Amino acid sequence: MRITLAVLLCCLTPLPRLMAQDTLRITLHQADSLLLGRSLALIEKQLGIDQAEADRVQAKLFNNPQFSSSWVVGGQQLPYLDIGPDGEKVMAVEQLFRIAGQRSLAVKAATERKHVSEAEFAELAASLRMQLHTAFYQQYFAQRSASAIASQLALLNNLQAAYGDQYEKGNVSLKDATRLRTAFFALNQQRITLRQQIIALQEQMGNLLVETRPITAAPSASELATPAPLQYAPDTLVAMAQRQRPAALAAQAALEATALDLKLQHRLAVPDLAIGAEYDQRGNLHPQQTSVTLGFSMPLFDRNQGRIKWAEAANKQADAEVRQSKLTIGNEVRKALDNMAVLQEQLNATNPGFDAQLDQLSESLVTNYVKNNIQLVEFTDLFDSYNTTIIALNQLKADLQSAYEQLEFATGQRLFNR
Repeated sequence: MRITLAVLLCCLTPLPRLMAQDTLRITLHQADSLLLGRSLALIEKQLGIDQAEADRVQAKLFNNPQFSSSWVVGGQQLPYLDIGPDGEKVMAVEQLFRIAGQRSLAVKAATERKHVSEAEFAELAASLRMQLHTAFYQQYFAQRSASAIASQLALLNNLQAAYGDQYEKGNVSLKDATRLRTAFFALNQQRITLRQQIIALQEQMGNLLVETRPITAAPSASELATPAPLQYAPDTLVAMAQRQRPAALAAQAALEATALDLKLQHRLAVPDLAIGAEYDQRGNLHPQQTSVTLGFSMPLFDRNQGRIKWAEAANKQADAEVRQSKLTIGNEVRKALDNMAVLQEQLNATNPGFDAQLDQLSESLVTNYVKNNIQLVEFTDLFDSYNTTIIALNQLKADLQSAYEQLEFATGQRLFNR
């Protein structure tokens, strides 16, 4: 026996959509601004740049002059400190000079190390932005799926409750009542899975943005628009990434820094030159004697051999890291392109009006069931297919947005105007 039309129509009443008042709704642009302003990881990396700049400033400084003085405070005939013209005193000043271009090489090496820190900061910022954008779009489309099936779940809940009452009265079979309860349980399980996914994504976004309030992704129309096709060939993108991605720039700057440091270590084998002046009163050949001093160490044993070998090994290591970086970046770009092409092909395979068709299917399901155009088995099958397809379609769109982000990260370029 069919449930009455009135009972079915009352099932169509939608549930109110509730949202906590303290939820933070943000666009993708706003999320990027919060990331740059709040990220503790970026703040930590910025301090690394400040440290590298401090090292560069220190490398530019000259050595301080050294002053020394000697006073006679006792003896057989002068058992006291004589600071007058008859007492002996010696005063000397000395300046150490780094020769053979040591100072300029040290400054250049420190500058390259600062470039490494800046490139590492840019790479980290790009990585965090990709993580944020991926979580943002995944959450948005998961929320769309959850919203789409919310009304369906309410409808199914009312239907299975009505069938339960009718079963108690003996008007419907246990098989039909159980079928609806099973469909309700399966759909509710999908809703729970989506809610858990949304909560996990909110936590991830909260950690990235240093935010304790729940975050709801609310992208603008331009942020959801389908990007224009790429104007670059794959090989061109790979070459661009290997030249311009921050990770590649960091590896190249590290190589330059180690090459300069190797030159510096060779130059450090040349002794520093110490030039000074000395004034001696009543302690030398003349009663008042002024002398010029010149000094340097004799490199008989320590010719900086160990540091030179260390710098040679560091330079070879940096060269290997540059080659490994280019290989890794090239593979990441190709993988991102392939992944994006597969997802784009899958989305293009769907009918452009597929979303609208699904909405029409949802609206016509109950009407056709009430009018006895479809049986309960067909109704529950179509119901399950609708919700499964909605979730899969939204996940496909989220994955495609993630693929765009992965390609931009891999190339180090903002390829899509969003």
